[in-house]
Amino acid sequence: MTMTTTISPSDNVLVPFAKQLRQEHPSVGIAKLLQQLKQAHPDWAVSEKRLKKVLQPPSSTEPGLVADTGIDPTLNASEIAPKVKVRLFGGEKGKGLVAKDKILQGEVLWQEEPWVVTADSSLQAPLLQQQMCSQCFTAFPLRNPPLSVSCPHCDMAHFCNRLCLSKAQSSAHHPLLCPGQNKGALELLKYIHRNAARHLDATAKIVAKWRAGDANVYQRVWEGMARVNLEKKEMERKEWEFVGEQRRKEWGTAHQLLINALNPPTTSPNYKSFQKLVTKGRKSPPSEEELDRWFSFNNFLELLGLASINQEDSGGLYALHAHINHSCEPNLMARNLPKTFVPPVDLPCSPPPPNAPGVRGTNKLTMVARRTIHPGEELTLPYVNFNLDREDRRRMLRELYGFWCDCPKCQREAKSSS
Repeated sequence: MTMTTTISPSDNVLVPFAKQLRQEHPSVGIAKLLQQLKQAHPDWAVSEKRLKKVLQPPSSTEPGLVADTGIDPTLNASEIAPKVKVRLFGGEKGKGLVAKDKILQGEVLWQEEPWVVTADSSLQAPLLQQQMCSQCFTAFPLRNPPLSVSCPHCDMAHFCNRLCLSKAQSSAHHPLLCPGQNKGALELLKYIHRNAARHLDATAKIVAKWRAGDANVYQRVWEGMARVNLEKKEMERKEWEFVGEQRRKEWGTAHQLLINALNPPTTSPNYKSFQKLVTKGRKSPPSEEELDRWFSFNNFLELLGLASINQEDSGGLYALHAHINHSCEPNLMARNLPKTFVPPVDLPCSPPPPNAPGVRGTNKLTMVARRTIHPGEELTLPYVNFNLDREDRRRMLRELYGFWCDCPKCQREAKSSS
């Protein structure tokens, strides 16, 4: 009979693994999480008490991160959502949306496509195998269906039709990030796919839009969207002292790949071809100040941080959606519904049921009222699973978004447990 020797792992080994395990299983309790840990590392001697301690969030008396934010000057909210207005609250809360008129249960407030499209890592295989539209994420019933088209310059993007191909030029498959048009982008794209680096993907697409002369992207990014420096955000994590050096190396590599792709030096073999491509959309070359704004390492971390707190799992970055604050008792739901969905006319009504098995929605967000909402009431969404217990919800919100939730539900549960 073979005896298994057990060891007590040091914190710099245990903490990163425990944090990763918690991210993979966010809804399970400590006991079940410990079972998962022992299955992965049967030689580790870790008690339930110790696992709970290393996963315990920082003290909730610590102030949260305050994001730089403003109201997007390029966005006409009343045109997109007539019953909604934008409000700047200030402080940790920043901006938000409030109801202008009474909104009934089941009512669709607005529908919105992403202005920057990024895919979750689970979608990479069907996208690269041309089984899904690279712009709207509609799943194809078969490979290369009728009317679908590929990018004419590379084999990395495929679309429902020419309309999606056209939209993708500014959101999902920018010409400056198409390896068939800009060879310098290939290594960056390989890195993104290999590392499932979705925040980097969004950052590259934002910078590509500016580099090509998009007139609105500066105001939207630097004046409108909530933004925190990713390094400051990551330093909030308990395991930072063990993983910080490695993270900085990864960011340094990604930053250099972004520069090689979108601001290649004169010594680069791709410099001349890139300049021909980029001058098509710009009236004049960017100034040194502009280049520093978009390509300095510190601002690179700002853009990664922007992507980390604003990206919606199902599609990327959305302009109006990015204004919605969190609540553990949300009054809205964001749904990815199939193209066949028709907003209800007879109101109030129940919100749309979950998509049927095998039916996948697009990345167009449909914002639906969970209940009746009265004028002046703030519109909210859940940033995390609101069915988790209070401690887990608040820990996840602190680590992922930099704030401690103090919504009415969290306050009630705090009182009931005291």
